[in-house]
Amino acid sequence: MQQVLMGTMCAISYGTADFLASHSSRRLHAINALAGMMLVSTLALSVLVWSFGSFESLQVSDAWIACLHGASMALALLLFFMAMELGPVSIAAPIIASHPLFVIAFAIFAGSEPTSLQILAMLGTVTGLIVVGSSVPRDGKAANILAVGAAFAASAVYAMAIIAAQEAVKFIDELPVLWLGRLSGLLFLALAYAARREGPRLPVRWWPYFAAHGLLDTLGLLFLLLGSSGELDEITAVVASTFSLVTVVLARIFLKERINVLQWLGIAVIFSSVATLATGL
Repeated sequence: MQQVLMGTMCAISYGTADFLASHSSRRLHAINALAGMMLVSTLALSVLVWSFGSFESLQVSDAWIACLHGASMALALLLFFMAMELGPVSIAAPIIASHPLFVIAFAIFAGSEPTSLQILAMLGTVTGLIVVGSSVPRDGKAANILAVGAAFAASAVYAMAIIAAQEAVKFIDELPVLWLGRLSGLLFLALAYAARREGPRLPVRWWPYFAAHGLLDTLGLLFLLLGSSGELDEITAVVASTFSLVTVVLARIFLKERINVLQWLGIAVIFSSVATLATGL
């Protein structure tokens, strides 16, 4: 089934990209790791949008919501990269994977009535987050608590970015929305650098790494779009939502991060609950 295949490829691409981000964030700091990735991703998306995209549906009056999507996505990724810079990947990744919880919460605030199954899934997600968030190692606890806070904030802002993108594609084609979003994200980073009174630090030897990271991120977006066309597109969202599990497994294999039984249980509860929520999105 195409939806399962595209969702799996999206999860692998995003999960691997986030694992690469954990390494570059710790070596170069989160903002530089994100800037390198977004520059490559923007170039790749520029090629795609100018080759296959259409700007016929683009109106200046509607472009702002695509820009809001891009700025909030950049902020979410910056917070997520900061969380992985400060603490274990195995804690930060499952927390940001809970973003459908915030999407559903926004829908409820807007007047939607959740099903009983969605309410149970939301409670399960919160329970799993509490378990994972409280599993910080005893050493370096202050930094890990900051990491948990950054990951929670990233999850909430990531949900905002998704909601903005869902609204934007009602008026503008998907590829131009993604392209405008990336440009807005770069503008956000430029403002962040200005606020810090420093410029990007992107060593030449890291550019192959940025290229791999940026291309994986772009492929993740492409697989998600390909799997979201046609019937049963919700299956793609469910399968793709497991991307953080890929990140956690890679961290366990290559970074030798210790994950205890209780933490694995929390991760399992989060992903099963998120899958249930994603089905209803």
